[in-house]
Amino acid sequence: MTSAQAADWRQLIDWSFAHGITICDSQLDQLRSYLDVLLLWNRKIALVSQSDPKQIICKHFADSLFVASHCPDEGRIVDLGSGAGFPGLPIAIARPKARVCLIESRGKKASFLEHASQVTATRNAEILHRRIQSVAHEDGFRASFGVATGRALTSATQFFALAGTFLGPGGQTIAMRSLNESWPLPPDIEEIRYALPDGSPRRLLIARP
Repeated sequence: MTSAQAADWRQLIDWSFAHGITICDSQLDQLRSYLDVLLLWNRKIALVSQSDPKQIICKHFADSLFVASHCPDEGRIVDLGSGAGFPGLPIAIARPKARVCLIESRGKKASFLEHASQVTATRNAEILHRRIQSVAHEDGFRASFGVATGRALTSATQFFALAGTFLGPGGQTIAMRSLNESWPLPPDIEEIRYALPDGSPRRLLIARP
């Protein structure tokens, strides 16, 4: 049984629905299991700064599901530098027909992702314990994805350049970026601002072909 309150999950379900994501009972069970294993592992290794389940649901789950709302139902998605699995694992849960590759170079976090994907029975998630820069040039990964996403991995310029190597024709990059970042937006990048369930402001930058 997760330590989060039923009201916290209801708020997430309602908020997600308002942003185009419907969470069914089985997907909610997956998210609950994810939270449980995250809280357990977070006591041993630094995965997220929050320890309050309500804050994790709001700051990480909701934020990731907003990214999922901009991802297609099917196809290949790559999450660059997944860390604790955000946004990649919630995307895989919310988009079960898509194939989501989570790339993480740090061994302990990659081990967590493997365990979390097993515990949550997220069978459409592939965990890759590798350096992003190396994977980007390999057959089967270079120019092979419909969406590349990541969360404040590096500078915006570097991230869009790196993500672009993974994209096939018509692919798009979805970057979770800080509101305080000073970076002149190129004309081919769309900025989307939104608020989390607690009202915290957030921003996505989306590069489309």
